[in-house]
Amino acid sequence: MKCPKCQTETPKGKKFCGQCGAKMERICPQCHSYNPPQFKFCGECGHNLTGPTEKEMKVPALDSERKHATVLFSDLVGYTAMTEKLDPEDVKEIMSRIFGEIAQVVTKYEGFIERFFGDEVMALFGVPKAHEDDPVRAIRAAREIHHMVEGMSPKYEATIGHPLAMHTGINTGLLVTGDEYIGKGRHGLTGDAVNLASRLAKLAQAGETLVGQDTYRHAEGYFIFEQLEPKRVKGKEKSVRAYQVIAPSTPRTRFDVSAERGLTPLVGRKRELEQLKDGFERCKAGRGEAFSIVSEAGLGKSRLLYEFRKAVAKEKVTFLEGKCLSYSKGAAYQPVIDILKSTFDIMEVDGDSEVREKVIKELKVLGVDETSTLPYLLELLSVKDSGIDRISMSPEGKKERIMEALKRIVLRGSEIRPLIMAIEDLHWIDKSSEDVFKELLDSLSGARIFLIFTYRPEYVPSWGVKSYHSQINLNRLSERESLSMLNHLLGTPDIDSALEELVTGKTEGAPFFIEEFIKSLKDLGIIEKRDKYCLAKNVEDITIPSTIQDVIMARVDALPGGAKEVLQVGSVIEREFSYELTKYVMDLPEQKLLAHLSSLRDSELIYERGIIPQSTYIFKHALTQDVVYDSILIKKRKHLHEQVGDAIEELYTDSIHEHYEVLAEHYIASENYEKGAAYSSLAGNRAESSASFPDAIAYAKKRIACLEKSPKTEETQKRIIDARTKLGYYYIRMDYFAEAKKPIDPIVDLARNCQYNSKLTEI
Repeated sequence: MKCPKCQTETPKGKKFCGQCGAKMERICPQCHSYNPPQFKFCGECGHNLTGPTEKEMKVPALDSERKHATVLFSDLVGYTAMTEKLDPEDVKEIMSRIFGEIAQVVTKYEGFIERFFGDEVMALFGVPKAHEDDPVRAIRAAREIHHMVEGMSPKYEATIGHPLAMHTGINTGLLVTGDEYIGKGRHGLTGDAVNLASRLAKLAQAGETLVGQDTYRHAEGYFIFEQLEPKRVKGKEKSVRAYQVIAPSTPRTRFDVSAERGLTPLVGRKRELEQLKDGFERCKAGRGEAFSIVSEAGLGKSRLLYEFRKAVAKEKVTFLEGKCLSYSKGAAYQPVIDILKSTFDIMEVDGDSEVREKVIKELKVLGVDETSTLPYLLELLSVKDSGIDRISMSPEGKKERIMEALKRIVLRGSEIRPLIMAIEDLHWIDKSSEDVFKELLDSLSGARIFLIFTYRPEYVPSWGVKSYHSQINLNRLSERESLSMLNHLLGTPDIDSALEELVTGKTEGAPFFIEEFIKSLKDLGIIEKRDKYCLAKNVEDITIPSTIQDVIMARVDALPGGAKEVLQVGSVIEREFSYELTKYVMDLPEQKLLAHLSSLRDSELIYERGIIPQSTYIFKHALTQDVVYDSILIKKRKHLHEQVGDAIEELYTDSIHEHYEVLAEHYIASENYEKGAAYSSLAGNRAESSASFPDAIAYAKKRIACLEKSPKTEETQKRIIDARTKLGYYYIRMDYFAEAKKPIDPIVDLARNCQYNSKLTEI
């Protein structure tokens, strides 16, 4: 057992550390209370203490990765004063309780406690598993932590002499994770995001949550912020922008925020919208229907639902909405509660008495029996003294009565006027809510109820096939439709073809990706308006917007570890990678590799073409390849490129000439400049022989770049002269005489000094 103070390994059975004299105690990883070394289970919460150690619990065994994540630092105001006034055991008890509650809040939002130290907690959102909304989760967690501590404060204020309160700093950015980085950052993490989050926590006053600019950009619209004056922080040359979180905003989803900012005209979804409108017409005639809108993230499920709601806005209809939230999967009846709040017009500020009055009033309007319905509705709405405790029944019976009550008010409401119920994001639905909607669907056909569900392809509904249930699959926009959307976003059809090709090639018909990609290009100054919109910087300067990264990495991080590694290797090989080459590089047993590839195919991150072992795999989305590639550590990335190059040389010896270009790219990326120069030369010669001089010029430049990064030997100098001469020759062949002079000028004196003039005379 390790000493809790100095971490020295101490023999079993010893009560004190032989190195520092500290009392040997086990720290419970669940509630963070101290236990005698002989305890096998925590005396406070009953957690098994013989499992993984605290360090193992807090630092997962991760492969090192580059992760876009959000860091939260939160600490207690007046901790030092508390330690001066209270006995250490009392301080320990208070902090154990606070930390235990904090751990539950962070876990609720699927964050990760990196560590507790002193009075401070560091939590991560996006490590080890990414979510689409990690900055929003972090802020919600911070607000709950503050509220929780404020609730505990009255119990200790008299003893401590001041109220308990937390102050928090949150920042979002690139982190490097992994066991090999332990000791170089905070528990295996390196990155400016960690340092700035810590600095912001120190700047925050009691009860305040301050966030950095990247967190603000992601969470803008979800919360109300106050922008503060730029702050000077330690370790930063320039002042940093900080924003104070004031309160939650009304929108709760990404689309809600987008709608508030303004939407582009609907493109490519007219037929699907007509299908919904036709279904609603049948519903009004008393033939209830259900529609499922299915697509992967970013293709416009919420937008189609929004347009349908606009289309029926003037109808005499009741429109109720429920949303399944990614961080509320464990909360029973979440979308059902949304429906109830809409039905009874319940606001967030309403107290228990107001909620009770509104429900009773509406039940009278609906003509629903209050005795058999009210307690169950109040229970779902978290009203104290709902009356359900006075009814004797089993848990199964309680659930059945709740479902009956819900079905009763829905069916009665549809008799008064047609009822539309839209439930979004069923891929995050809880089991209890799913059972409710399944039961409702069974009673649908003869009622004036129109059910609309939205979900992603990975979700499989539990209600099976129904004649009155239809599915709308949203496909990617065509190139014409994508360009139409691009024209709207930039406000003009005058767009350079290179910019059009970049956007359509990267986003591949995903409306959300198109919007976020254009916004990022504008923010980074990569596009500008001249005679027409065009690229102002090199394409290599483009970074993928973090909003898109989050959507993609949330899917990638959900993969089994081995499948994720295969995907990473595939991203290094190419957009299209072969089974044969992947197997050679990964050196996995055939059945294991096939299982991983099957997982990737089932997740629809890749497509399969051909039959094993001649099969190839293609990234479904170019941006998926880019995001996965960027997540690999630079050092590991270089090593993989070298491995891929070596594998191609081994596997395709007889047809190596067909792979010159690919080999040049892999060896350049691996910084094997010797081979990079050699294959660039061969690729250039191949392009020259087919009179493709633009390609020949490109590879000649790569050859020169490789040689100039090689050791400065006399032989290398001569090869540089040859390469620059060749480049000049290619320019002359294209009649670019001015350009031909530029690569030659720097080597004239070099050639004379080396007495190596023969090549220069050729041009």
